[in-house]
Amino acid sequence: MVHSRQIEVDLPCGTFYDLSHLVMDLNGTITVDGKLVEGVYERLEKIAEILNIHIITADTNQTVENIQNQLSKISDIKFYSLKSGRGDLQKLEYVEALGREHTAAIGNGCNDALMLKEASLGICIVGVEGASIDALLASNVVFHDICDALDIFLKPHRMIATLRK
Repeated sequence: MVHSRQIEVDLPCGTFYDLSHLVMDLNGTITVDGKLVEGVYERLEKIAEILNIHIITADTNQTVENIQNQLSKISDIKFYSLKSGRGDLQKLEYVEALGREHTAAIGNGCNDALMLKEASLGICIVGVEGASIDALLASNVVFHDICDALDIFLKPHRMIATLRK
């Protein structure tokens, strides 16, 4: 059961984020070579108290079941596995179904670009696996490390400092 969670951030430039959902790509975003990035578990545990967490994947490394088991103690994380075909459109539809205006998205690949662009807050990770130009251009903010990106939800003053105009 997903409980009502929310972060509100009012930027001095007139932009207001009213977020309830965090949608994240799995491979290359919160995992590298199929393994959860160090520090992600602890951050997701804290973020789960304030946002509804959704992990969406094409399961390139065939590790989603293992990652689900690792994260199973964190309440209410939803996993969604893409069907064959256009993953980019499926991810976009997922964000739209949640309500794009209340959703932040994190990803790094071409198939993340549409969800990053349409989410209220799109975050690109340029980690070990790199990031596509499409994902970079579709994002509001770019981070080198997933842990730094997740910290923006735990320390909203960072969001204000980075995204204010």
